[in-house]
Amino acid sequence: MARYGLIALIALAAVAARPAPAQESRDEFPGSAVPAPPRGVLRGPADTLVLLDNGRPNVLLTGYWPPTNEMLRPWSPNSAQNPTGWIGGDWEARGYNVYAFFPEFPGGTTANPKGNGDFEVDYQDTSADWWPLLERLRPIALITFSRANTTNGWELEGGNRTYTAAGWSPDYLAPTRPTAEMPLYYEPHLLERWSTLPMDAVVAAITAEVPTLAAFISPIDDSKFLSNCIGYHGNWWHDLHAAADDPIRNYAAGHIHVGRYVSTADGRLGTTVTLRVLLSHVDGLRPPLADADADGAVDFTDALVALAALSGPDRPAAPETDPADFARADTNRDGDVDLADLSLWQGAYATP
Repeated sequence: MARYGLIALIALAAVAARPAPAQESRDEFPGSAVPAPPRGVLRGPADTLVLLDNGRPNVLLTGYWPPTNEMLRPWSPNSAQNPTGWIGGDWEARGYNVYAFFPEFPGGTTANPKGNGDFEVDYQDTSADWWPLLERLRPIALITFSRANTTNGWELEGGNRTYTAAGWSPDYLAPTRPTAEMPLYYEPHLLERWSTLPMDAVVAAITAEVPTLAAFISPIDDSKFLSNCIGYHGNWWHDLHAAADDPIRNYAAGHIHVGRYVSTADGRLGTTVTLRVLLSHVDGLRPPLADADADGAVDFTDALVALAALSGPDRPAAPETDPADFARADTNRDGDVDLADLSLWQGAYATP
């Protein structure tokens, strides 16, 4: 019981010092109003995904044509696509769950360029899979991958842009361009959204550790097919959830084009190195453990925020609690703010 002595004193003080609920205010990014996502009769990745309940934030990877689907296979939670077993749970003990999704191409990409399954090379299918999955996964960081016409490139796109529906190149199944049920259809013509990946650090790490890959940065992807489309979606999700007070904040997103002749082994090593750089980058951006008020320091006010957010499972007990305060106060990420979280705060507060 002694471990909770300081917590008990704080609880008594909090009766009189309970902070007023924060007022959330955010300037909407241009074009960020998202219509209800389209849902088809086929089951998408959001319908079948079983999330690992270990309190770790999620990271999303997506692929399209080979080699990008093959190189991401170890991170797929789908046992049919990855019978050797998902490696993404608390990946490398770094504190993040990594999930990958991609289509399959039975018969090869010449006979079957659209592919089958998750994120087919198709505007409608990509949109229908994207929005429900992102709402479930709520990734703290994400990378979309696709194949490039380079030989062994690892090309980090500086940004992506959108077009009118008629401006996109046609895909393989009618309707062959974006349609009105897709959120993308309503994005302003030529709007550009920018990568927030640690691009220079990724290029340096790939160059040093995977010399068979040619890593470089392009200013912007100005292509008009599905690679640019899904890259735009990744940056779009980041823009929607980049605010510091967003309870599902995304810290980094971007697109990487992979050369068509990159081997599966090199692609997996490149993904591994890129993930390590990305997660270290995100570690540096996240508030310190137990910093419930996100002011960059662990102090007495964090305990007051946590006490105000004390809760039942997945919800604050007090309905006026700001959702962002609740998310930050849930230090152990188990969906509840309780004495275990306050104990973690006490440990962090006592550590210089």
